[in-house]
Amino acid sequence: MQLQFSTACLARAPLQTSFAAARSLEMGSIELALTPTLLRRGAGRIARLAEQHQLAVRSLDLSPLGDLAFGSDAVPALADFVRALPGCEVVALPTPRARHALTGGLNGYLALLAAYSDALGDHAALTLINPPGGVDAAPGPLDRFPQLRRIVEEWDLGYTFDTSHAASAGWVITEPLPSMGARLRNIHLNDFRQQPGLDQRDPTSFIPTGVGAWQLGRAPGEGVLPLRAFLRVLRRREYAGLVTLALREVGVRAWWPPSLSGRLVAASGFCRSALAGYHPRQAQQDYPPFAPPGASAETENEGRRA
Repeated sequence: MQLQFSTACLARAPLQTSFAAARSLEMGSIELALTPTLLRRGAGRIARLAEQHQLAVRSLDLSPLGDLAFGSDAVPALADFVRALPGCEVVALPTPRARHALTGGLNGYLALLAAYSDALGDHAALTLINPPGGVDAAPGPLDRFPQLRRIVEEWDLGYTFDTSHAASAGWVITEPLPSMGARLRNIHLNDFRQQPGLDQRDPTSFIPTGVGAWQLGRAPGEGVLPLRAFLRVLRRREYAGLVTLALREVGVRAWWPPSLSGRLVAASGFCRSALAGYHPRQAQQDYPPFAPPGASAETENEGRRA
């Protein structure tokens, strides 16, 4: 697996800072959280920064585009942006929410997927990000995993799997892995925080009725998810895709750039220490790497039983 982080972790800092941080942490790549301003300016400056710091921009996250990501007018510009980044492999598109100004509902979203797929061609894999649960009053059309899986498979797409989103929706974070199989291209690794006052003895108590932004995108170790075990499951399954640290200022509860940088360094150390010296025994490999859809789900998420 390839460890990187999203520029959204240092959203208030200049991009130069994010690229320099990735280089200092000895990462070979970075994820670009694409904003409307960056899209309008084009990929030239991003490509120069990547070359300067000897990094590849392996993935684009379209979430910061907001409603712009759901408009067909942005598709040609986005395709040009991707083509200007030769190392870009994955484009992550959020699923529609009730608040998004999406014409035509789910049918309109499917038409948008067709437009994105045609425009990107073989330049990068289009992936869908699993949505958070409990954020909107009205559920989105792809909130449940079976719905999301059906669209991904029918349209030959991939997954960008966000761990805190999954936890907020009440998923056991290892359960979707066998069904995702080789379509899993990127993981947004972050922790999820329980709501205060919930019964810690209740194994389902971390599943909230309403999720606040501060509960999502937290640094590993600052929530309830067994991310160390999750990373080891990925190693046992011989996952070779991207693992992207995707922390949020609100979730990390830090806005001062040095504090954010410190959290990023600690998160990187967490991931590396979880895998350092870890070599799965042959007896543990009782299933093929990334089994095809329909295989039995993992049950290693101790957080559900905590």
